[in-house]
Amino acid sequence: MTKEEILKALADAVITGDDDEAVEYAEKALKAGIDPQEAIVDGLAKGMAIMGDKYERGEAFVPHLMIASAALYEGMDVLTPHIKVDPSNRAVTGVIGTIEGDVHDIGKNLVKTMMAAAGFTMIDLGNDVPIEKFITAAKENKADILSVSALMTTTMTGMDKISELLLENGYRDSLIFMVGGAPVSEQYAKSVGADGTCKDAATAVAFAKEKTSKLAPANERWSDAKLSITKTKYKDAVLKKKAASKAGSNISLETAKKVIAEYEKVGTKKASKMSHKDRVFGALGDKKVDRLPCYPLACGITRKFVPASYKEYATNPKVFSDSAYAAVKYLDVDTYVGLTDLSITSADVGAGVSYPEEDTPSTTGHLHEYDDIVIPEIKKGTRIYNHIQAGKQTMEKLHREEINAPFVAFHEGPLLTLTQAMGADRVLHDMSTNPKEVHKALERITEFVCDISTQFFEEGAADAICVDNLWSNNVIMSADQYWEFDGKYVYDSQIPVFKKYNAPYVIHNCADAVHFDIQIRKFGTALYSYAYYEKNRSKGSKNYADLIPAYSDICCMMGEVDPIQFMNNDEQTYANIRNDTVKLMDGVLNTLKENGRQSKYVMSTGCEVPPEGSLMSVKTMVDTVKEVGEDMYKKIIG
Repeated sequence: MTKEEILKALADAVITGDDDEAVEYAEKALKAGIDPQEAIVDGLAKGMAIMGDKYERGEAFVPHLMIASAALYEGMDVLTPHIKVDPSNRAVTGVIGTIEGDVHDIGKNLVKTMMAAAGFTMIDLGNDVPIEKFITAAKENKADILSVSALMTTTMTGMDKISELLLENGYRDSLIFMVGGAPVSEQYAKSVGADGTCKDAATAVAFAKEKTSKLAPANERWSDAKLSITKTKYKDAVLKKKAASKAGSNISLETAKKVIAEYEKVGTKKASKMSHKDRVFGALGDKKVDRLPCYPLACGITRKFVPASYKEYATNPKVFSDSAYAAVKYLDVDTYVGLTDLSITSADVGAGVSYPEEDTPSTTGHLHEYDDIVIPEIKKGTRIYNHIQAGKQTMEKLHREEINAPFVAFHEGPLLTLTQAMGADRVLHDMSTNPKEVHKALERITEFVCDISTQFFEEGAADAICVDNLWSNNVIMSADQYWEFDGKYVYDSQIPVFKKYNAPYVIHNCADAVHFDIQIRKFGTALYSYAYYEKNRSKGSKNYADLIPAYSDICCMMGEVDPIQFMNNDEQTYANIRNDTVKLMDGVLNTLKENGRQSKYVMSTGCEVPPEGSLMSVKTMVDTVKEVGEDMYKKIIG
């Protein structure tokens, strides 16, 4: 074979995801005397670039990229040891990982793969990475790039702590600090002191190349003398960050006290004409209401009314129910969603779980084989049994005459449970390479998930159930793939359970580009809780103006307000929240009217308010809806 033929074969091996051929042609490249670096750049990496282009055009999805990347790494494992290393011209070195408490690593893996294909040396710390480990790894590897990922609003706040530690240790000027994930905006990246964030993996590579090209040599940047100078340079900045962190470390507790004090002094603002329950179910049925219902997804943060730690909130039914009762009483929200974390069902089928005192529980480690999945009986000792008992106690408290608010239970759907237990990258890869095993596991887990929904209804532990069906995302997988590996299991097995109990099917999905037709139209979903990411609008992220015309004939939408701003507790934040709330409500009401609807919308945040956020910020949104909502509703709807 000629040199050109070998290089093309290497690229084709990556495109087709053929591990064996990637190894075979990598070995042939060495035997033919082709420079191993050239074989990587003009062979393997070229194939990965083609797959990246297909991904950007929507012609390939995450499972295809994972298979391609596996072939890429197999070929690189053969070629890399033979590259002649020039210490004066080392490859760009990056440290990458998903932040502590967050096990979502699809985006992180894509960035890592595309950077590796571009010739970077990537040190992958994995997911659920302790903050200090990022700092240590950056120093040990004399990193040019530190890239931190998060999907959950409840974990991304740790990025600011990483920034603080980079300053405190004198490392900040030694590297490019990048942050990423669906909820991470350019504004947020700037606020935590990062160099930037990028909308996708390809853009991240271009950004990293441009930024690292301006760095001094690694040995110079990471010398003790340079670090000492940088440490002194940022001394004042560190002190300010620490002071701000100390002042804000108990924002949720201090604002809880303030909300309670205000309630005890003046009660709730503006007495309502309708009960919470009538307003919420009225909106579900598109009935005339006094105003739109309002419930920012303030779940774990409400534990501070009790007060209690997050661990207590997630494990003690009384603490959970007390938190829900306090939320409706003191904030005057229209409902309460029983979200604690996304590791409940995965922990029960065999994965480990950690319980930080003041952060959301998360899955620790993944099962090695699908056969390791154990489907338990729903009984004392399982997390879901504990969760159901919490729901029963919450129902009793929220149905009291003075409250009269509905309770929406929350648990994970089939594919989300499986990916939490086995690891998302593993499952998405196996969808193409080992689909029978994935289906076999999904059949068992779906039965368990259906038993959970049944148990909630049988024990009267919920007025409605919200199911987190996360993986409906047209960037991660095609509509056909989503239907095959999640949609049909929900449709064939779980939806009939809801119909049996005449209960509305409710979905929460904070993905950024959802297969709405399946999750709303096909499922017949009654209430859909969604997030909107303006930066991903071109890829399919939709807002109320898109969703109400398309789906309001069958579905009530809920979401959209950015929850990250609720981390702050100052007058400017309150003003921003008021403006955003009024603007959204005005747009929603006018769109409802244009489409012949009366009330099919719940004012909410797109994802959960972080558990250390400001309850005064939450109250600001609720009070704004109460203060102007009735007049606005009457003026627009009539």
